[in-house]
Parts: sequence; C-alpha cells; structure tokens
Amino acid sequence: MFSWNVRKILFVSVAAAAMCCLVAAPRLDAASPETNTNIAFTAAGVFASSPVSGEDTLKLSGQQFTITIVGNTSDAPTKSGRNWAVFNPLLMTGTVNSGLIPDTPIAVSATTASFKQTVGASEDIIEAAFPVTVVGIPLQIKAYITLPGGTLSKALLLPFASVPLDSTSTVTYSNSTAATVLAVAGTPETPGGTIWTVPE
Repeated sequence: MFSWNVRKILFVSVAAAAMCCLVAAPRLDAASPETNTNIAFTAAGVFASSPVSGEDTLKLSGQQFTITIVGNTSDAPTKSGRNWAVFNPLLMTGTVNSGLIPDTPIAVSATTASFKQTVGASEDIIEAAFPVTVVGIPLQIKAYITLPGGTLSKALLLPFASVPLDSTSTVTYSNSTAATVLAVAGTPETPGGTIWTVPE
C-alpha cells in the first residue's frame, strides 16, 4: 500500500496516468507534414469509475484528464525495429483531477515522456511511460493501448485525424510494492475519450 504524502505525488503520478492514455489516430490521406514541424498530440477523457486492479490511492477513478505530448516530425527514434519506434524524451503537459482534491484541476508536466508505436498486421500498439521519483520513492507509469490494424500508417511522429480513445485502454501507476491499473471510460458524448493532433 502506498504510504507517502499523496498530495505531493499527485502532481507527478496523476500527470503520468493521464499522459499514458494517449493513442494515435488514423492518418490523414493528404497529410504530408513539413520537416521540423512540431505536432501536439492531445488526449481528453475520463477514467473508469473503479480500477481494473489494485488500490486507487490517488483517487483518479471517475476523474477527467486532458494531456498533451509534443513531438517533432524530424525527431529520430531513440530505438527502432522493422515495425516499431520509440521516441524520448518528449515534453508532456496537461491537467488532471483527483477525488482527493475535488473540483480542482491539477496542472501537470514532465520532460521525460517516452512514446512507442508498433504497427502490426492485425493490431497496432501504443505504449507510453516514464519513471519519476517522489519523496525518495520511485514510481513507474505505463500505458498499453491496442488499436485496430491499419490505424497507424508508420511508427513515426505524424499528424492524425481525431479518433475516440479505446475504452479498453489502460494505464498503470506503481512503485516497488504496489500497482494500480485504470481503464478509460470517457463520457456519454465520447465513450472512450478523444485524441487529436494539431501542428504547432
């Protein structure tokens, strides 16, 4: 069970939880971004009303989030393979909410976001993560999002059309002794939340 000052870790852990709900959207057929163009990937939604597993000590269940990760079309992957690529470190900013501080959006940011895209034959996969240390306790934030095959055209940082977040998307926040897995529930208007991209 988490035993540190929850208010202090809220800033970082909640940021990561929200960040990790990012997914990439279908490509624009006419998209031909210029070299060295910043692309802002923004995701917004609501976490499911109860965790998939673990104790939700940060009280993120049922709470809204908006998060943006900025990459550049000229960024080279830090690691890559035939059908996948990892980009880091990327800048992440946004706002999240917690039941510990009702009706108070919390500004969040990080400079070490990692973003991995895998293009598969039957499904595409997005993974986002970053480690943080708060009051001497290391935390790891991870998201694993499965998309229908063909959603991603390439494992690169490119603009995409707006698309709903999959309601099966999950994010995990953990330390060395405990982990909590949350799903994205969205809203009646956008059942799984939404992600969109905007060239800056």
